[in-house]
Amino acid sequence: MYHGRITKIRSRRNKIPWQGATISSVFFSMFIIFGRTPSYEKSSSSSTSISSVESRLSSSDLRKIDEFDVVVKCQVDTPFADPAYLKEREAFNPARGTIDILVHKKIAPLASDAFLFMVTSRHFDGNYFFRVVPEFIVQWGIESPDSEGIRRKLKFPKVGIDPPPSVLGSEPKRSNVRGTLNFAGGNASNGQVYVNKRDNLYLDKEKGSLPFATIDKKSMEIIDAIYNGYKQGIGQVDAVKKGDDEVKKLFPMMSRIEKCWIHNE
Repeated sequence: MYHGRITKIRSRRNKIPWQGATISSVFFSMFIIFGRTPSYEKSSSSSTSISSVESRLSSSDLRKIDEFDVVVKCQVDTPFADPAYLKEREAFNPARGTIDILVHKKIAPLASDAFLFMVTSRHFDGNYFFRVVPEFIVQWGIESPDSEGIRRKLKFPKVGIDPPPSVLGSEPKRSNVRGTLNFAGGNASNGQVYVNKRDNLYLDKEKGSLPFATIDKKSMEIIDAIYNGYKQGIGQVDAVKKGDDEVKKLFPMMSRIEKCWIHNE
């Protein structure tokens, strides 16, 4: 989700006369661009093009489309949740439970295989949800140090992009609707994925950004319970890379995936 914007940002910067602009103002502009998220109105208008949610991948039911689908389960917890942190401003309901992810191998074989390899390599185990944007997405995929202080830095190959089929027949269309899972930036090599919290159809236009998996309604209740009160870009990534102690100190309401596993194939 970031990669597709880098080229646009560079092209814009080439067109802007510097005229003595300070370094701080440049960084501020980059922050605004990178931190920009779709407004509620923009997402709502884009979602009006959905004529039949049944014709698209959706979180309505955890049901297999065909025999090639694979179920992945991920145990979610908020290990450092402290009701005192919220100062009674909102209900204390930390995200906990097991989310079920249905991976559609027939519809998106390349992305699906890349994701399943990350699951079997335990890449997602211990991952924190470091980016949680209200009415937009929840993102994870950055590894933290283990109990011995060692942080694995797994590298994944850049897989090809599954082509969107022009004729789907009875198969649902791949689109960024609520409950669908996708690779950040449309690129599997960074190991990061996100789940759409609402219909974000405009993301379909970004290269490689068509979903390969869905999350059912019950699991989305857990996703929706993930704390979203931390603003973007205030140190979450650095804290996650440093480990549990840093997260507990700075972001005690940050949820994480304890472990993921393939339930069946």
